[in-house]
Order: sequence, then C-alpha cells, then structure tokens
Amino acid sequence: MDFELESFLLAFKRLENQFQELPVSETQMEQLKRSLSAIQKTAENLALYDSLTHAVNTRGRSWLVPDEHITGMGKIDIYDLRQANKVYGVSVVDSELHKLAYQLMTIFTADKGDFVCRSPGSDEFRILSTSKTPQEIRLLLTKPYLDQERDFLITWDFGTGGTEIEAENNLQKQRKLFRPVVIRQTILESHSEIPRRMEENGNCQSWNEFNMPYERLADTIHSSGLPEALEQKTIEQLETVKNVVATIVTREALTGAFNALGAKWFLDNTVIRSVALTDMLDMHEGNARYGSIAVDQDLKRFTNMLLAHFPVSAGFLLVRSERAGDEFKIISTELGAAELEDKIRTAWQNDLHHGLLTWNYGVGRNDFEAHVNLYRNRIKDIESMEASVSSGSSTFIIVRPESEDYSSLLKFSEETARVVEGAPIMDLHLTVQAIHNVENFDALKKRLEEYCLTLRPFEIRARHVARMNINNQQGRLWLLAEKTPELEKMYNDLSQIACELGGTSYPYKSKDWLPHLKIVKLPENTTTRIKDPTFRAGSRLMFTVRYFEWTIQKAPERWELLHQFQFSS
Repeated sequence: MDFELESFLLAFKRLENQFQELPVSETQMEQLKRSLSAIQKTAENLALYDSLTHAVNTRGRSWLVPDEHITGMGKIDIYDLRQANKVYGVSVVDSELHKLAYQLMTIFTADKGDFVCRSPGSDEFRILSTSKTPQEIRLLLTKPYLDQERDFLITWDFGTGGTEIEAENNLQKQRKLFRPVVIRQTILESHSEIPRRMEENGNCQSWNEFNMPYERLADTIHSSGLPEALEQKTIEQLETVKNVVATIVTREALTGAFNALGAKWFLDNTVIRSVALTDMLDMHEGNARYGSIAVDQDLKRFTNMLLAHFPVSAGFLLVRSERAGDEFKIISTELGAAELEDKIRTAWQNDLHHGLLTWNYGVGRNDFEAHVNLYRNRIKDIESMEASVSSGSSTFIIVRPESEDYSSLLKFSEETARVVEGAPIMDLHLTVQAIHNVENFDALKKRLEEYCLTLRPFEIRARHVARMNINNQQGRLWLLAEKTPELEKMYNDLSQIACELGGTSYPYKSKDWLPHLKIVKLPENTTTRIKDPTFRAGSRLMFTVRYFEWTIQKAPERWELLHQFQFSS
C-alpha cells in the first residue's frame, strides 16, 4: 500500500478505535463518529483532487486507481498552455481548464470505473478506465475533440492505448497531423506562470477553516465528562490525525514540495526576506523527447536536491507551481537576497549535467525582482552557451528508452549507483553513431529521414555492467548492450551516410564497437578496475526503439536535440 495512504487510513482508524473505548452514551458516540466521518471526507477531497479543476490529482491516481486494474488509457495534452496564458490571461485559462475537466468528467464517470486525472502544474489530463478499452475511450473522445474549437479557447490533442507509451505515441501522431511546431522566444514578458500565493482564491480553504472541524470535535470530547487520562489520550490522537492530514494535503504528490495550499497556510503572518525562482528550460520539448515518466523522475530528483539545500528547518519553504510544473519558488525567512543568491548559485553549479532538463534561477526581495533576475540569468546562460560552440559540427545519432522502459532502467541505475556509491545518470541513451564535420545540415537531415523510413522498431537488450574510464574522464559504469546484426548494420549504414556527405564517423570498425548506456558516474579518485568480474552480470534489461534522435554537442557534457526521426511502423 502507498505509504501516505497507509498513514492516512491508520490515523483515522486509530482515532475511531479510541472512540470505541470511551464510556459515552450511544448518542454521544454517533455524534463523535459523524464528526470524524465529515473530517475524513473533507481530508480526502483536499488530498485526492486537483484544487483548480477538481479532477483526480497525482496522489488520487495512486490511491484510487491501481495500475493492474486499468484496461484502457487516454492522454490529453493542451497544445500550448503558456501561449494561451499570455494571450487570454491566467484567470481565463484557469476557467477553460476547469470547463474542459468538467466535460471530461461528465463523459468518464467514477461510477463506471473511469477516472479523469490531472497533475498540479501539468497541461495534461489522463483518463484511466477499469472498464473501457482504448478503442472505446477513443470513440468517446472523438466528438469533443472535433468540437473543441467551437467550445473552448484552448486547443488539445489526445491519444489512447493500453499503456502510457502507446497513448503518448498516438497523441504525438495526432499532433503532427494537425498542429504546427511550437517555436518559443526567451523574452521577459513571456513568463506568466511563476508560483503565486492563493490569497485571491476564495475557494481555497484557509488554515483557520481547516482547523475548525478538529476544534469542534475536540470541544465535543472535552464536554463528554471523560476521565482526564482518557480525554488526553483521545485529544492527542485527534491532533495526530490533523497533523497527518495537514502534512499530506499541503504537499504536492509527485515531488514532495509544498503545493499552493501549503504556501497559503504556512506563509500567513510570515515575514519573507528573499525569494528565489527556478525554471526548467523547454519542459514541453523535454516531455516530447524523454517522455513524461522520465521527466517526472527528473523533477523528483531536482526537488530532492533543492530540499537538501533549502530545508524547512533552516527557514526555507519550497513551493511547486500549480500552473507550470517546471517552476519552483524558494522562500527564505532568514536570509537576505544576496545570501540566498550565493546559496542557490552553489546548488545550480553542483547540479549542472546531473539531470535531463537544464534550469535557471533568479533571486530578489520579492517575486518581481526574482522574476527579472531569472530572465537575466537565462539570457546570459544562452549567450555563454552559444559563445562556447566552436563549429557546432559534432553530432550524434542516439536511441533512448521510453516511459515504462525508462523507469525500470533508471531504477536499475539508481540501485547500481548505491552499490558503488556513485551518482545515477539521468540521460539514459545509447549512441549508435557519431557524425562529425557536418557542413550541410539540411542535406544530412533529408538523408537520415530517408534512411529511417527503411527501419522498423527493434529491441535493445542489455545484460552486463562494465567499469570504464575514457580519455582520463571521471569513471563511469556502462550497461553493455547486445550487439545484434541489426544494430551493427545501422552503425555501418550511418557511417556510410556520414562519408557520403563529407563528414566523419567513429574511427573504429563495427566489430570493435561496444554499444552501451552510461548509467552511473563514479566518485572522483575511484578506481575503474573491475574487482568483481560477475558484478551485476546477471541483469537482463531491454527496451524498444521506435526512432533515432539526432543531437548536437553544444558544450562539454551538454547536447541538444536537432531532430527526431520516426521509424516506419
């Protein structure tokens, strides 16, 4: 059982059991139970449902819909939520999201085994059904999809499937047919989704409103004429229930950072000395490239890093945005802006190249100052990156695991890293070939598109871990992949394409090539010699490849996506 769910149910169960021991009348007992039932219902609503749309949130999905019971899945993605916020304004878009969620929840109802889910900060909804097939979900979504431009200001696409990967792939196919590519510019005014306090939201329960039912129940217990020791024990158990509920409902389920409700409750009557804002670069493109499961893992890693640097015990409050899930706010009640900037600069420098998504930060005495500083840093970072690129001609053809496959490989990477006291590598991929000295990018792109149309999806199998040290770099652990004739042919074909267009590829013959995924970065000054020849040798992992990624090296340890080439299905 989910740990949060177990804690939640156990707290209420213990208090209910405590009531059974009280020497009170049947009428008084019924009153106590009714009050507790009402408190639990309110607590469940706060914990399980998105405050903006009232759809099931991330926590609700894990509590209410076990994966093994899902027979069909639908994934709905808003086309460009950031642009919609800019054009129509945040309050209008919030209303549209609420309206879309209501339409979906009218079609897919819990009494028929269907759940409409949304994660805070996400422009995506998921439909999880325990009774409908992907085809049935698709039929029900087709009419609202065709009518959306008449009914809504925001536009969306959808895909269905039996798994997350299948639903995502079908969504992307639909999007490529009907939507242009989103091109964004980095300008100060483009950003309207920084985490905000919820004072203006009259629907949000205040800390006092949250406390009132518990205080009324405490008054009822006090007026029941109980022995002092029994009364104290019951009140303590009630306080435990309140603390467990408050802890759960104020934390965003995916990352563990405070949500907007937590910010509202804990910032009331709090003096804020400084604010830091963080923002991931190209979150939308990151989801398309790595898959939402991989990005969710990266967000959890990122949050854990921030929580380690900025703990509550030191006067910090970390909040995740409910409108844009790639944005966080760090609030300090003790440090001034200059001190906070030094602290977050250190965190930023230490975190470079550890995650899938790069990020920027800004610091100030308030949100506005931090916002301006954020974009100054972003622009400086872009200019610095561009200046570091000499010829821009080192490109690579890679393949990567998707969604569920990525999740299992990352778990393996994390477990292996713990054994050797290293750091897991988030960007899990296998490089099939390098193409250097590219002169005509358009010609190479066209040639790669033609080649990929001759390929079909295939599987990568990996079984052994090896310790490697290349060019005196910090040691790495490699997960060695099986070199199949199919994979070896691709290596040679891509080398031939590079030569045809005047470029160069890896200098070694295919028989000497070791296909691999880098999975762990070893600590400094750690020997890479294999002490145990059987280390992780029994591991058997595999993933399906459906496309090539063409990437370009922009700086040491930094690559950017040039294009994705889908294989023929």
